[in-house]
Amino acid sequence: MINKIQYNFLQDKTCKKIMSLLNKKEDTSRFVGGCVRDSLIGIDTKDIDIATKLEPNDVINILTSASINAVPTGIHHGTISVFSKPFIFEITTLRSDIKTDGRHAEVIFSDSWKKDASRRDFTINSIYLKQNGDIYDPYNGIQDLKKKKVIFIGEPNERINEDYLRILRFFRFNAFYGNDNIKLSNNSVEACATNKNKIKKLSSERIHNEFFKILNSTNPYFVINIMEKIGILDILFEKKVETKFFKKLISIEEKNSLIIDQFLRFISLAPNTRKIYLSDLKMFNFSKKDKKKLLLLTSQEFKINNKLRKNDIERILYQIDKQSLVGLAILSWVFSSSIAIDKKWKSILTQINKTKVPIFPLKAEDLLNFGLDEGPIIGEILKEIEQDWINSCFELNKEELLLKSKALIIKKGHNIY
Repeated sequence: MINKIQYNFLQDKTCKKIMSLLNKKEDTSRFVGGCVRDSLIGIDTKDIDIATKLEPNDVINILTSASINAVPTGIHHGTISVFSKPFIFEITTLRSDIKTDGRHAEVIFSDSWKKDASRRDFTINSIYLKQNGDIYDPYNGIQDLKKKKVIFIGEPNERINEDYLRILRFFRFNAFYGNDNIKLSNNSVEACATNKNKIKKLSSERIHNEFFKILNSTNPYFVINIMEKIGILDILFEKKVETKFFKKLISIEEKNSLIIDQFLRFISLAPNTRKIYLSDLKMFNFSKKDKKKLLLLTSQEFKINNKLRKNDIERILYQIDKQSLVGLAILSWVFSSSIAIDKKWKSILTQINKTKVPIFPLKAEDLLNFGLDEGPIIGEILKEIEQDWINSCFELNKEELLLKSKALIIKKGHNIY
């Protein structure tokens, strides 16, 4: 429902300065895309897209002469960026496509707002806002935004073949801005189904970024369900995908007010969810850090159930961080036979969040105070004493551990002071 316009960026000093400079002679520059779309439905936005009739080098000259640092982040496609907290401005010259291959486009600069609008993907992304507050909406994007409809500009099949990523973008924008009764018979859905195999031609980086944006939406199930029905998920995961665990996870999140976790949602979709093999996920591009997180969340090392005791939780928390244990518990809940509202599982999550991570009382310095020389013996003794402490359910205090250390040092044939 469009009932609150929030052009928060219009009050920003840098934004005002940029637009005043670019529009000094005439109406050459307008806001466009996400910042306009989101502001129309009251969503705060930090990424500000500006379309301009000015060519890139002219934009750079105008801004730099006014002491604004203009960075040529995509100058071949006409894009200049300005980084000014809290906003990121991308200023792009109006364009027309002269050649596309589904992955890249050759463009020529233009001075026509209509031509620039016609090359955009969806009507809701082709709404322009003038500096004076007037709206230019050549494809009735505001009306579609009101109706929660994601409509391709022009014929869907043609638009998809200009850029295959638009298949995933269609579902992403539906997850955020569409309604949940989209039909398989929808022309756009049919075009996505027809061209789905072309997704394989995209880079893993582009696929990864777009798919994880879908997973990060508030209610992605209806979109994911359609993607499964038309076979897109099978292409992305290169195996048959079912959505029952994903659906259950969404239900658990909603009914228990849990924070969205993209990784948990991803794992709930992946075939062989109990053990993910990174070599099977070639369509995605995980960083080393994310790979480590995935492997931990699908590890079988920790046996998580809804009967964990305080000591069990402490033992696990001594090995991994709290967020990871919460994730493991939620996934175990998803893969269990328990329903989405389960007091025992909710209690486990509460206990994890309340439990303090045990801290081993001894340090190397404590053993050095006994007169031991630095070397491997320090680590050996600490390791053995630490295991005794863990076995005591973390109850042995520092004095008791020091006594055990003394005895162990003597047993190993070392003198103490």
